[in-house]
Amino acid sequence: MAYRSALWATSCAASFIMRAVCRQQWRRGFQFPRSILIVFAWCSVLACVCSAIAIKAEFAVAGDSIEWFVTLAGAPSAGFILLSWSALYFGIKYYLATEAQRHRALNAERSAREAELRALRYQVHPHFLFNTLNAISTLVIEGNREAATTMISKLAEFFRATLEEQTAEEVELQEELFLTQQYLEIEKLRLGARLNVEIAVDPETLTCPVPHLVLQPLVENAIRHGIAPRRGPGRVVIEARRNQLNLIIRVSDDGLGNQRRAVKDGAARGIGLTNIGKRLSELYGDSGRLDVVWPDAGGCQAVLQIPLA
Repeated sequence: MAYRSALWATSCAASFIMRAVCRQQWRRGFQFPRSILIVFAWCSVLACVCSAIAIKAEFAVAGDSIEWFVTLAGAPSAGFILLSWSALYFGIKYYLATEAQRHRALNAERSAREAELRALRYQVHPHFLFNTLNAISTLVIEGNREAATTMISKLAEFFRATLEEQTAEEVELQEELFLTQQYLEIEKLRLGARLNVEIAVDPETLTCPVPHLVLQPLVENAIRHGIAPRRGPGRVVIEARRNQLNLIIRVSDDGLGNQRRAVKDGAARGIGLTNIGKRLSELYGDSGRLDVVWPDAGGCQAVLQIPLA
């Protein structure tokens, strides 16, 4: 009984020494196999000391004398305890270091995404801004001050909605529609009867989460490349529906589809479409997709697939 109690007591005391040894090796970078050999050597020495103290305590209680080699009898047990304690120490340290590295990586990724979102907010296509300002200038020259004031007001509302601080990667579809409608109001004033817009959104989809600033670039792409270059009126249709697994958003136009397809075939996607595809992949993996379809009837369709769960 005295032997067992003394062995456990001395092993616990030796664990404080091993803690200092393990901490020193960890702070030095835990160089393999050097650090393992040092820890093993310390465990062996301390195990022998613990065993000697425990055996002497046992014989002191019994009143017998002992030989020196008998003091090593408990060394394997003490060594196992100290080695197990050291392994637990390094295991915990490694786990905490891994978790800290994972959190740093997540924070860095989150910061990068927030920076990308801020860049998207501040990115206004030069052609859109130039054409809008040119339209305002034309209205002022023609003396149509009311229409010019309205367009300036709409432009201010669009910038206010675009630049509003928004740190969430996802927002409800109705928020994206509001921002897109601000943009469409400006384009309607600029293009007049040449632009017709149809919005067919299932009310059940309005609260579905979508990536922030994902819809307006698709609509801008349809107007800039499909409707604006063509002669006569054109139409842009925004549709949204959901099935059991996904939210499907379709932005289609009846513009210069065949001519645009001839230019796009074999070429890489533009910056806007590339960014949208990249964000869908980061947020949803293979479940999120952006497909560009060229119907035989003409025009172009951009189809977003966003998983609902």
